[in-house]
Amino acid sequence: MLVRTSNNTLDIRGQRVDNAEMEINNAIAKAIEAGVLWIIHGKGTGRLRQGVHEYLQRHPQVEKFELASQKEGGAGVTLVYLK
Repeated sequence: MLVRTSNNTLDIRGQRVDNAEMEINNAIAKAIEAGVLWIIHGKGTGRLRQGVHEYLQRHPQVEKFELASQKEGGAGVTLVYLK
């Protein structure tokens, strides 16, 4: 079972993609022991989610990622599994 804490959750709603990338990188480093990171990007236009997913695809510490279940935020949250 995955446990969500303040150490493995990042809220970047309302940010620009280029600003969010550095925060995502820092959050990955912080969440590596947990093995999973929740990124809250919100739904909006979908541009931030798209940018986050593009960044995650090329990040060396990301094993895979998926949208969270509906009860955890659905399309507004990405769940990242770390290596």
